[in-house]
Order: sequence, then C-alpha cells, then structure tokens
Amino acid sequence: RIAAQLSSKAPRPSQDFENEIIRIIQAGSRMERAKWLKKMRSNAEALYDRFSPRYWVSWGLTEDETHQQYLQQFLQRVAPGGAILSAACGAGRYDGALLEAGHPVLGIDQSAGVLARAKEHFPQAQYQKMALQEMTFREAFDGVICMDALEHICPEDYPGILRGFQESLKPGGLLYFTADREEEPDFDLEFYYERARAAGLPVVFGEVADEAAFEQAMTQDDVSDELTDRATYHYYPPLAKVRAWIEQAGLAIEAEGAGSGFHHFLARKLP
Repeated sequence: RIAAQLSSKAPRPSQDFENEIIRIIQAGSRMERAKWLKKMRSNAEALYDRFSPRYWVSWGLTEDETHQQYLQQFLQRVAPGGAILSAACGAGRYDGALLEAGHPVLGIDQSAGVLARAKEHFPQAQYQKMALQEMTFREAFDGVICMDALEHICPEDYPGILRGFQESLKPGGLLYFTADREEEPDFDLEFYYERARAAGLPVVFGEVADEAAFEQAMTQDDVSDELTDRATYHYYPPLAKVRAWIEQAGLAIEAEGAGSGFHHFLARKLP
C-alpha cells in the first residue's frame, strides 16, 4: 500500500472526472492523457513482470483478515462447484481457496511473469494472459473475483470493466472485488494531485502516479516493497462513484465494507 503523505489541506478540486478531463483538454496539457494512460498500463505490466519472482517468496504469503472474511462470504453465496473467473489474478494468491472449495478456476492477468508463478503453484487451474480491458466473456462464469487490482484502473476504464464482469457472469452470478477509495483514512490525495499537475501530468483528482519511483524500481537491484507500490499507478475513486458504476453495470450490491486497506463489494448480476 502507498504510504500516507501528510500536508496542509487545500480546497479540493472537482471530483467529477469527466469535468477534470475537459479541464485537461482545455488546458492543453504537456502530455496527451490517452497516451499517458497507455504508458501507465505498460509500466504496470513491466513492473509486475520484473518483480514476479517475489511472489510466494516475500509477496502473497500473508492472509488479510477482511479479504478472507469476504472471500468466505463469496464462497458461501456462489453456486456450489460453479466456474470462477479470477480476474487480475496475479500469482494466484486467492486461487487456492477457490480450488479447495471445488470450483474450476480460470485466471487472467496482463503480466506474463505473475501468470507463470500462478501456473507453478496451481497447475489444476487454467491461466490466460489478458488485461481486464480485453475481456469478452459472455455468461461463462458463476462467480468472478477481482482482488487488490482495480486500484490500478483509470476512471475511464472502470465502468467498462465492471460491465465486463457483469457480462462474464451467468444470470444470478456473484462478483467479489476490492477497491481503493477516495475516503482512505490519513491519505492526502491533494498532495499527489497537486504534485502531478505541477509535473505536467494529465491527472484527474484521485490518481496517484510517481514516475520517478517507477524509474527507480526498474533500474535498481535492491528495491523495497514500498517503492514498488509507489511506482505503480493508482486511482482512488469516491465510493459513491463506485456504487453508481456497479448499478450502471447491472449489478446489485449484496454486501460491502472496509478493511485491510480496501473497500470490499459483493454484487450479484441481476436476472
């Protein structure tokens, strides 16, 4: 998780990312936003590929209590033995629990490096290199999980990915995902927003991008976990916006709550 940064609070800019994007265009930013977002996705893939050997060595060994509680709720509510999509599965941190509960699992991720680690640990699951933005599944799964991943998704892609989850689910299927949120305690998004704007980056409020940290992480040998986290693009949307996107995607929230640094949602596809 990105470390908290403390600074004096300034008036908060618009939280409506559509208006923020209009501001970016009108201001003639130094870098076109679409190209910048493509670069952020490429950076994330490169970063996870480089550090994939850390999974099952120093990463992914501990179990967050809230994640496990919601994962158990998911397993209790999803169709017994039903097929599960593990979206942005990484090295398969949560796939073992799905397999142990008797579910066939397909894991997708944009990083070939982390998928290789997942295949090593869970040969009984299927894995495919695919970004969340590339999903084309249609009513193929009884359940979908996407944990510790949507914080790397930009606001333009967020609604479409939730819609992709909905389309992947069979009628009545269940989604469990975690989200970073603007309401993160002791986290000063204002600091990151103003710093990125000063650097000429076409950010909207809630985005955190540290390109200097990325360069360090990709070029240094002894890199801390904290630095690798800072090196990756993050987006912290308001919870109200996430709830609206869930509803617009044709999903109904069954349970939600905060814990272990994330907000957790269980949402079911409407019949």
